[in-house]
Amino acid sequence: MWRRQHDLDDFARMERICLDWAGASRFPIERAGLLEMAENYRAAGNKAGRPETPRELSRELTRN
Repeated sequence: MWRRQHDLDDFARMERICLDWAGASRFPIERAGLLEMAENYRAAGNKAGRPETPRELSRELTRN
């Protein structure tokens, strides 16, 4: 459980870093790339935060 929360925290932290850098960027192509990276970290965090299949869900429920 702790490792999963740690991963989620890492995804959120990296998303914030990318958004901060995008806000400070002077070049549109760099800003676009950083915003895309931030979106990818958000998506990865969302995917890691919830089980995808009924089997994974049952595993999560029995793990705790």
